[in-house]
Amino acid sequence: MRILIGLVSLALLAGCSTTPVSERSARQIPTERIYDQSVIHKVSADESTVTFLRDEGFYGSGCSHVVYVNNRKAFAIRSGEGIRIHLAPGSYFFRLETGAGMCPNIATSQNSELKPGAHEAYRILLPSDGSLRLTRIE
Repeated sequence: MRILIGLVSLALLAGCSTTPVSERSARQIPTERIYDQSVIHKVSADESTVTFLRDEGFYGSGCSHVVYVNNRKAFAIRSGEGIRIHLAPGSYFFRLETGAGMCPNIATSQNSELKPGAHEAYRILLPSDGSLRLTRIE
């Protein structure tokens, strides 16, 4: 009986986990959820690019996550979506927050020093333990 309860528990937890998306398979964020339009337009050849990809899956799918770039509200991202932004080289602070409606108030952040022409990528995930994560993957 204990083994059966353990297997059922594992199956439930696996059902709550999210699945990573690639830049190719991610849906684009609609323009109405891009609050700082300047981040999606390339201005110069030495700009850096940063990609944000949010996992897809049932767990947390009802919540939008808002990304701030140097404390400016940049965009809201939902399950299975992705965006590539363009930034001038320099020091950046990326903050990820959720907490609207029935979603828990959770925030996490990352610092980055972008070199000219560099590319970074971040995975946004909400594992079954409920901890919001912004993980650099590239």
